[in-house]
Order: sequence, then C-alpha cells, then structure tokens
Amino acid sequence: MGLFDDLIRFLETRLEEFLKAHPEIELQALEEQLRQQESDTLRLLQDSRAQEQALQKSILSLGEEIKTWHFRIEKAQRANRPDLAQGAQRREAELLQKGSQLWNQMKTLKDKIQQMEALLPQIQQRRQEVKTKLQEVKAAQAQNASNPDFGFGNWGKSGDAWDDLEKQFHQLEVEEELRKLRQQKR
Repeated sequence: MGLFDDLIRFLETRLEEFLKAHPEIELQALEEQLRQQESDTLRLLQDSRAQEQALQKSILSLGEEIKTWHFRIEKAQRANRPDLAQGAQRREAELLQKGSQLWNQMKTLKDKIQQMEALLPQIQQRRQEVKTKLQEVKAAQAQNASNPDFGFGNWGKSGDAWDDLEKQFHQLEVEEELRKLRQQKR
C-alpha cells in the first residue's frame, strides 16, 4: 500500500502543480461544477414544488374525507347508533393522524424549498464570479500572446528555476564530497 499511496500523492501533487500553472483549466472545472450544482438545485427545486402540490392536493382531499366522517359521526349520534358513531370516530381519528403526518411532510418540504431558493442565488453569484475570473485569466493570456517574445521570453523565467536547481545540485555535490572526506579521515 505504501507504494500505491506514494504514487497517489505524487500524482495529486503533479495535478496541483499543473492546475497552478494553468489556472484557466481549474476555473473551467470549477465553473462546470457550479453549473452542474445550479442545474441539480433547479431540478430538485422543481421536483420539490411538484411534491408540494401533490401533498396539498392530498391534504385537501383528506380534509374532505375527514369532513364526511365528522358528519357521519353526528348522523350516527342523531340516529342513536353508538356503534356506528364509534366506528366513524375511529376512522376520523385515523384520517386526522394521517393528515397530521402529511402536514408535517409538507412543512419539511417547504423548509427544504426555502433552503434551495436561498442557495440558488448564491450558486449563481459564485458561478458568475468564476466566469468573470476566467475571462480575466483568458484576457491576460491573450495579452501575453499578443506580446510575442519569439520564444525567448521564458528563458529568463525558467532560467531562474534552472539556476536554482543547478545551485541545489551543486550544494548536494559539495555535501557528498565533504562526507567522503570525513569518512577518509576516520
């Protein structure tokens, strides 16, 4: 597992370095992720609103059924039929319990809808910020491309990196020579 973990860390490091060197790719990936998140939120919002309407219809229908059983309770009591009245009361109680459950489901769904409605503009704003930053990066790249250096402009920049690398290797070689000298003296 150690070799595999090392390989994963190496690849992650290389990916991070690549993305730092190419910020437009990272911004494009982030913009795509935000676009997908916006799309998913819109879809969930639409589904939740449809569920809310279905729950409202169920609650209204249940309300009518409860009203019917309530009138049946009164009718059975007027007819002096306690057996029917008790059965109707049990049925009404069951329907009231079901109505309470549906009402709680709708309340939870309304809270979820409010959260999504609050989240959506935040996603859209962040996506716009990323788009703007991406345009800025592309404009800067276009500006750099419009100032041709005939391929020699990076020499100074990468030369500094090569010089640093050269110094590090020189330091390593000096340290190795010192170690060899110390070992010979022993």
